[in-house]
Amino acid sequence: MPKIAKHLEKAIVEMPQKEKDKLLLRLIAKDELLVEKLEHQLLGDANDTLDRRNELLEYVREMAAYPHYDTPGWLMMAMRDCSGRITRHEKVTKDKMGEVLLSLALVNEPFRKQKKLLDKKANRAENFAEYVVKKAKTVMGKVAKIHPDYYVELEDEVNAMLGFIHGYPPCYGFLAVNPLPKSWQI
Repeated sequence: MPKIAKHLEKAIVEMPQKEKDKLLLRLIAKDELLVEKLEHQLLGDANDTLDRRNELLEYVREMAAYPHYDTPGWLMMAMRDCSGRITRHEKVTKDKMGEVLLSLALVNEPFRKQKKLLDKKANRAENFAEYVVKKAKTVMGKVAKIHPDYYVELEDEVNAMLGFIHGYPPCYGFLAVNPLPKSWQI
């Protein structure tokens, strides 16, 4: 991002307030994420973050339950889309706990809802396995940053994630490169 020269900065500060407001609104409108973030902060109520989180959780569950994936690769592509939505949710709301819960669901729900596909097409699951191991590693890093008082809420889902990954043979090679514990205890 280019730095504004001191003389230009001084000239901008000296502009009439009405002109600065128009300029500011034009600049803000060019950044879709900033608009969404400001809308959430300035116009959202106390339940807005939780509502957004629950809506996204439902989206993740629907993605995982979709019955027409042909291969684990297609499932992984849908997971990547959901991951982007989770990242956007966190950037807009600053909901760190929601990001962790949604990321746990992102890894766990496909194992719960697509077990037949994952078992049947395990020989074609290399990309999927690599993705979930790396995602789990990232989630574990984010869990470590959450306040320990919340660990009780996370323990079952974290252990489910670790169990799914350690119990899925295509993940074994990737676990050697990205080691994860077999269980997580508070």
